[in-house]
Amino acid sequence: MSTGKNYLIIGQGAAGAAAANELRRLDNDAAITVIANEREGFYSRIDLPDIISGKRRPQDALLQSPAQFQAKDIHCLTGVQAVNICPEEHNIELSSGQRLNYDKLLLATGSLPILPKLPGVEAAGVYTLWTMDQAAEISLAAAKAQSAVVIGAGLIGLKTALALLQRGLHVTVIERMNRILPQQLDELGATLLESAVRAGGVEVFTGVQVDAVETCGGKVTGIRAGTRLVPCEMVICAAGIKPDNATAQTAGLDIGAGIVTDEFLQTSRTDIYAAGDAAEVLDVFGRQRLLSAGWPAAVEQGIIAARNMSGCLNERYLGYLAKNSVEIAGIPLVSAGNVQGKDGHEILSQQNGRVYKRLVFKDNRLHGFLLMGDIRQAGVLAGAIARTDAAGCMSVTGACCSYVDLLAF
Repeated sequence: MSTGKNYLIIGQGAAGAAAANELRRLDNDAAITVIANEREGFYSRIDLPDIISGKRRPQDALLQSPAQFQAKDIHCLTGVQAVNICPEEHNIELSSGQRLNYDKLLLATGSLPILPKLPGVEAAGVYTLWTMDQAAEISLAAAKAQSAVVIGAGLIGLKTALALLQRGLHVTVIERMNRILPQQLDELGATLLESAVRAGGVEVFTGVQVDAVETCGGKVTGIRAGTRLVPCEMVICAAGIKPDNATAQTAGLDIGAGIVTDEFLQTSRTDIYAAGDAAEVLDVFGRQRLLSAGWPAAVEQGIIAARNMSGCLNERYLGYLAKNSVEIAGIPLVSAGNVQGKDGHEILSQQNGRVYKRLVFKDNRLHGFLLMGDIRQAGVLAGAIARTDAAGCMSVTGACCSYVDLLAF
């Protein structure tokens, strides 16, 4: 199929790269341009802590280089930013002053790390970890440091803490919530994982609010949290991320928590689509709008957006399912959907040492699960969350029993 269309994609992460490759697969002759403020190409951000630890080299994280994009006749403009979108004229302005026209535009701008508003946070020795350049900076600093504090016990924070530990630093993690991985784990799961992290040598404080970064001569000397002072030479801020919607705002798009999209991932402006961390989409149950996050969702959305942009398919996005799969402190874990459960949910759980399984049900459907230590049934369970019960009449107890048999509870 040949359309002769001109496609622009802002962002070269999972959503942007997936969309560019899918557009080329669908249309041999279209002009496809990807705009990226980084120069490395498409790489795996989840590998950045492993680069810091020395487990991986930077080139090991590269999934598609600029040369590989070019081999597919996908033009990459790297090291520049899109600063303005003119929907009426169908063009964008770059930080270089260049203007590019488009027939269809995809915003795959992703997320940015949140830097806490703390006294001293601008001092030398305070870092965030979101780019290859930042990983390189942290690696250089770690070679000269003896101790580090990580603010935030989410996935990035914990993996970075363990990476710095492998570099020989004394590492402290401080989390303001009452448990680690508060978005992915329930209380028992967090307790089990925290024990493993502590056993590995990382000091962990939960339910503690950081008040300031202590400095001397413009350099980090420690972290103050209440009456506690934790000396350190490095601070890694891993206190969360936010969607990068600055460029989208210039187009006058509807923006809620993220760029509002419909079931086809089209924004409030004709010919502009959004996918990945910056997009606001419906959840898999179709009940609420929320930000999507994570690699699989970004890839899926990028592909679906590309198909709809090309005009050859009218494909609906079936909804976002929060899912995380990672190994931390030697414990593999997968969580998906609503892991916490609320009033009206029925919960089944079982623990045996470091193996922990938790299933959350409501209205004859599996709404969420957590597997730790034994994750073999994760794919089956994730599929069950997204699939309505075909019979439509199985009781919650009956549904629970079938999963108990499946997981050998």
